[in-house]
Amino acid sequence: MISQKATILCLYEVLKKYSDENHIISAGKIQEKLKAIYDVDMERRTIYRNIDALRSMGIDIEGYTDNREGYYLIDRAFEPSEIRLLCDAVAASDMIKEENCREIIRKLIDTQSVFQGRMLQKTVFVKNKRKVWNKQLFYNIDTLNIAINQGCKVEVNLLEYDVDTELVKSMDSPIVISPYVTIWALGNYYILAKPEDGEALTHYRIDYLSDIVILERNADMIFGGINPGQYAEHYIYRNGENAERYDVECDRALWQTLIETFGNDLTVMKSDHEKVLVKIYCIPSVMREWVLAHGSRCEVIAPKYFRDEIQRAVMDAYKKYWR
Repeated sequence: MISQKATILCLYEVLKKYSDENHIISAGKIQEKLKAIYDVDMERRTIYRNIDALRSMGIDIEGYTDNREGYYLIDRAFEPSEIRLLCDAVAASDMIKEENCREIIRKLIDTQSVFQGRMLQKTVFVKNKRKVWNKQLFYNIDTLNIAINQGCKVEVNLLEYDVDTELVKSMDSPIVISPYVTIWALGNYYILAKPEDGEALTHYRIDYLSDIVILERNADMIFGGINPGQYAEHYIYRNGENAERYDVECDRALWQTLIETFGNDLTVMKSDHEKVLVKIYCIPSVMREWVLAHGSRCEVIAPKYFRDEIQRAVMDAYKKYWR
C-alpha cells in the first residue's frame, strides 16, 4: 500500500511517462492512471494541489490554464534528440556488450514519455559481433575511479589477444600503476597513469585490464600537473606524432572524401574540373594511409622525403605482388 505522502511521486511518474507536448493528459486521465498503475485514489483538488507542489520544487509543468486541455511535463533531464544521440553513442561503442548496451539504452529511453520512447525504439542499433568483450569493463571503470578519488595505486593485469582471438593475460602482468584520470577518446576508455617502475605518463585501454586491486599505497605525485585534453590529442589521437604539411594533388572525384577525412586541416591551393591541389596538416601515419589507400588517384607533391617514402612503399608492394 502506497502511503499518502508518496502519492505525489506517483503523480509525477504518471506525468513523466504519459505526457509530453504532443500528448496532453487531463485531470480525469491522471486519476485513471493513478488508480490503474498504483491503486491510488486522488481527488481532482489533490491533483491540482500536488501539481502546484511539484512546480514549487522547480518542475516545469504546463497546465489547463495554459492550453485549455490538461497537463504535461515540460521539464526533463534530456530532450528526445539528446537521448537519441546518447543511445547512438552507446550502441556505437565497441567496449559495451550487446546485453549491457540494450540495458543502458532502455534506461535512457525510460527518461522520456512512453510516446517518445516508442519513436526512439524504432531505431535499429547494430553491434560489432567480432569484438571479444571484457566482462570486467564496468567494474574496471568503477574501481579505477575509486582509486583516483582515494589517491591510491592499483595492481592490474594487462590483457592481449592470443592467436585464438581470446583476451588473455599478458606476460608483463601484473603491474602497479598510479592512476590519475580516465579519458574517453576514439571510442574507447583509457586510464592515464604512471607505472611504478617508470617515470613517464602512459595510457592503457580500460577494456584491456583485468583483476584490478586497490593498494594501500599512495599514488605517485605528478609535478607540473596533467592536461588530459592535450595528452589525448598528442598521444592517443596523434599517436605521439607531430603534424606536418603535405601538398597533395588528387582527382576531383576524391574531393568529398578529402573533406570528410581532413576537414579544417585542409586548404585548397588550386582546382579545376579534373584535379585539386590541396595543402594538408596532419600526422604522417594518417597521410601515409590516405595516399596508399587511393593509389593512382592522388600524388604527394611535397615534402620530397615523404614522396620518396611512398615510392619505396609502392615498390615493396610491387615486388611482393608482381612475380
